[in-house]
Amino acid sequence: MAALVVVRGPNVGARYELKDESFLIGRNPSCHLVIPSPAVSREHAEIFRRGPDEYYIKDLDSRNKTVVNGHTLDPQVPVRLRDKDEIRICDFRFQFLEGRPPKPLPEEFRPEEEDEGEETGGSTVMGRLAVKEESSYLLLQAQPADKLQMLLEISNTLSRTLEVEKLLPQVLESLFKVFRQADRAFLVMPDEHRRRWVVRARKCRREKDEETARPSRAILEECVRSGEAFLCEDASAASQFRGSESIADFLIRSVICAPLRSPDGEILGVIQLDTQDRTRLFTQEDLQLLVAVCNQAALALGNARLHEERVARERLEREMEFARQVQAVLLPTELPRLAEYEFHTFYKAARYVGGDFYTVLPLPDGRWVLAVGDVAGKGVAAALLMARMTADVRYCVLTQPAPELAMAMLNQSLHQAGLADRFVTLALGVLDTRAHRLTLVNAGHLPPILRRNSNDRIEEIASGDDIGLPIGVVTDASYTACQVSLQPGDVVYLFSDGVLDATSAGGEHFGRDRILHAIRTAPPASAAQGARHLIKLLEQHCAGNPHQHDDITLLVLGRRVTASA
Repeated sequence: MAALVVVRGPNVGARYELKDESFLIGRNPSCHLVIPSPAVSREHAEIFRRGPDEYYIKDLDSRNKTVVNGHTLDPQVPVRLRDKDEIRICDFRFQFLEGRPPKPLPEEFRPEEEDEGEETGGSTVMGRLAVKEESSYLLLQAQPADKLQMLLEISNTLSRTLEVEKLLPQVLESLFKVFRQADRAFLVMPDEHRRRWVVRARKCRREKDEETARPSRAILEECVRSGEAFLCEDASAASQFRGSESIADFLIRSVICAPLRSPDGEILGVIQLDTQDRTRLFTQEDLQLLVAVCNQAALALGNARLHEERVARERLEREMEFARQVQAVLLPTELPRLAEYEFHTFYKAARYVGGDFYTVLPLPDGRWVLAVGDVAGKGVAAALLMARMTADVRYCVLTQPAPELAMAMLNQSLHQAGLADRFVTLALGVLDTRAHRLTLVNAGHLPPILRRNSNDRIEEIASGDDIGLPIGVVTDASYTACQVSLQPGDVVYLFSDGVLDATSAGGEHFGRDRILHAIRTAPPASAAQGARHLIKLLEQHCAGNPHQHDDITLLVLGRRVTASA
């Protein structure tokens, strides 16, 4: 399989297999290959496949371009990749390696218990019957009264069972009541990845045989490949199954086999019944009855699965709601009320729980710590790391004399934790309310924006070369502190990239220009009014698109024009 290998950058030597038709490279955590650098665009480049083994790369209108073998790609123009081509994105380098698709497996159906010899051509299968849901009623009408009564009882029994693990043995138990000539019965189903088929239930007339009993792969393969139920009066003599060791080992004579099909035609499993008695053979009527039972069993199995999925979904929703409540406790419930400064926050997770976080903490010397962070990824994993970062920020700023040292300590702690492919962007600030000075350190985060009240000038803080690597990328990263003086009426906006990437119904991002416009047109000299104005414009932009893909976090700090009482 074709792959990219990291030549320069974090995780040198790491291999990324190009399994999908499209492979995105960029800063966005949803990309297949995430490059945690502010110089890299959120979706920087795409590698895609044409045909079985042709791969192309194109630059996605990135800010700093994509280079292949020293040649800068034109935006949106695909270029064919060859073996050992070098791809450069900013300071990161990768090598493309061609790979041939793996040969298909010789068997499309592999029960877990058995590995048999190959089959030979020809078939002496005595009868086949297509399995269709709508045929159940006709099959029921064709059965003798006693078997019809038994079939109705089976249907009633199965319909009352809503747990899959309890349902499967009940199916075989019911079949043994109908097919008294059967010596063995098996229900085989695919695993959750549909890579192997395993026996989920088995039953033998002699209980001592159940421990060693196994179905015939050759028989099951025949059923799965054809998608039809079939009857073989003497499997040991059938050329179709010549070479099958299990048929010989277990003295299988007559056999019937039928698939369990969902309403959309998917094979959910296979039932095999066989007998070792030459005088008690299965008939075409038995095959029709088995198909009717399989149709009822497939419906019951589908209902049981839907029930289990609903129960699991409800349990997950309860757990996620609890997680949301726990996460809400980790965020500040009240903001400090200071004579000369005011704070305002907004937080909205893309899912039940999110990876964004913010905090406002007092220091013993009267200064205040401000932080807005964004954990790579979303959902539970990001939320757990967010909980850790909330505690770590508090510890590091209390134990380190300067914010840049606290950031370095945070970085080392996260990197040593060994959380592969997890990193955090963080804007960390320390506010000195006496000197009216804000010190900011930026670890791969969007630069905070300052609006001056005296002249409405817009400034980025801790931007450009002052932006350090995200936390957790390398162990020895160093960071730079930037200081700004805050005059009466000045307002500082810290936000996560969820604000930048908030999407309209038409798929257009809110973007940096709209953020600057919102800050520039906000009521002056007020953190609360400035934050509300930005959020109002953001919500208007996103109207009609309730499904945002990233958490949205905003922390606004403002120095009052006149001190409050």
